[in-house]
Amino acid sequence: MILSRQHGFIFMKTLKTAGTSVEIALSRVCGPEDVITPLPAEDEVLRRERGGRPPQNYESPPLPHRVTEHIRAGKLRRIIGWQEWSSHYRFAIERNPWDAVVSLYFWVTRNLDDPPTFEEYLAGPRPETLAVRNFQMYHFEGKVAVDRVLRYEHLADDLAEVWHHLGLPGEPDLPRAKGGARPAGADYRRFYTEESAARVAELFAQPIQEMGYSF
Repeated sequence: MILSRQHGFIFMKTLKTAGTSVEIALSRVCGPEDVITPLPAEDEVLRRERGGRPPQNYESPPLPHRVTEHIRAGKLRRIIGWQEWSSHYRFAIERNPWDAVVSLYFWVTRNLDDPPTFEEYLAGPRPETLAVRNFQMYHFEGKVAVDRVLRYEHLADDLAEVWHHLGLPGEPDLPRAKGGARPAGADYRRFYTEESAARVAELFAQPIQEMGYSF
């Protein structure tokens, strides 16, 4: 999550949507009063190499309560107050849920000697957790709480539009963070049965409807 008081925006970071890459790009234009949450150690190295600001101002004090990387929209609004929340341009990223669930599978099993099958993983709690957490990160009381939801599928173009709308200096430069866990060219559709595809459709019903995604 990034709250930029210098440039008047809030980036709500969802899971498995290239949010770390966007955070690194945005942190390069942040000022000393902006709120930047920490990344994992290897991603902080990449952020430093790209000239981004390190984590700052995310603890209490200076905030009333500490904020985290994947904070919920409702919680952040309570911490910073309605006036600051509503006066900033807010954006998040969404991804085709069937693709996101496959991406999460390869991420959580990347270091396992005996990983579960995709069907076993899909029957467990992680896909539902992904659906609930991402929904809460840019919805409040069941409604979209940001000004724009960028699409992962054409993230570079969407981010460039937001970048220019905000009048940020330079151009966005997206690094590749958290890559390599998923086999190159692995089409998400080949992992699903009719039943498992229907489970994802049920878990992610509202964002699928809002964004017009299909299997």
